[in-house]
Amino acid sequence: MRSTILFILCIVIFTLSSCTREYICQCAIEYTGNQPGLPATDTVEYNIKDTRDEAALKCEANSTEIDNGGVKFKETCVLF
Repeated sequence: MRSTILFILCIVIFTLSSCTREYICQCAIEYTGNQPGLPATDTVEYNIKDTRDEAALKCEANSTEIDNGGVKFKETCVLF
């Protein structure tokens, strides 16, 4: 009985831990507009530790687009 409970507990722990992984979220940052001296396009990466679906939602939630006085800031994030 005791070994059966231990076996089931090990399976549950293994199953729950195998769903969570570390993913890389890559964000491309781009500035456009008529202003001189805008920063060049840049890429930023950071890690997200979660399930694949949740990590994708968290990563893509960081995507944004802002237009401020003719200068457009666009950040596009995707999960790798």
